[in-house]
Amino acid sequence: MKKIGFSALVLAAALFATAANAKAPVAQPEEDIKIVKLTDDNFEKEIMKSDKSMIILEFSSTSCPPCLVMIPTLIGIAKNYSDDIKVASVGIDEPNITKIKNTFPVQAFPTFFLIKNGRVVNRLVGAVKEEELLAGLQYTPKAKKAPAKPAKKTGKKRDLTCKVNGQFNGLQNLVTISFVFKDDEIENVDIVTDAFIPPEMESHRDDIIARVSSSGKGDVTPTMTGFKMHIANDCRFMKAMDMKRTSTYGEMKAGLELQGFTCK
Repeated sequence: MKKIGFSALVLAAALFATAANAKAPVAQPEEDIKIVKLTDDNFEKEIMKSDKSMIILEFSSTSCPPCLVMIPTLIGIAKNYSDDIKVASVGIDEPNITKIKNTFPVQAFPTFFLIKNGRVVNRLVGAVKEEELLAGLQYTPKAKKAPAKPAKKTGKKRDLTCKVNGQFNGLQNLVTISFVFKDDEIENVDIVTDAFIPPEMESHRDDIIARVSSSGKGDVTPTMTGFKMHIANDCRFMKAMDMKRTSTYGEMKAGLELQGFTCK
């Protein structure tokens, strides 16, 4: 295995920080999005003895931008194919998941284990499209019913902002994701990560910022206490992730709260 230098480890810590407030109580979602949140307590019932023969098992981190942009896709699958497919999520930041981590080793986020008839038939890593998840699961969607008459377009806009604190290997951050919804579709999404570099790592500050900038994930600017990484709606990285835009305000709020975010 290739050895990773100290600067690279610090960079990884900055980009994939895990939530420090995992033990804090999470507000009840305002909408049932049919995604099962897993811990060691319900793992055997929901996965090993599942009532469904097909399962999409997602491993995510609250500080991972591709994990955040996958939320609308997972909501859509859980809503549209609930008769056949169970969608289950493991927050790597959460407590009480030792058994799960020992059963499903994960090295990158998001990772999807696709389970069919009690066997893992595929594994996908990174932001993927709905059709890729369904194909990996060897599932052919049934003919869809004729869609209901769409609601009248009003042009009304609604804002949603969700935040979570993170910490990993001495680095802390604050992730803020903001949305603008128009007629129950996502018109704009904006992700800001404020990373805090502790005094003992100050000598590596320039190297950390340079490496984060070179990753191309967003615009990076130094701050008094570390750096800010901004992933805008129209940036190259966001376009490459091809975020699904059809989740409603209530669905997106519920999905992020399920991942430990506080929304308003």
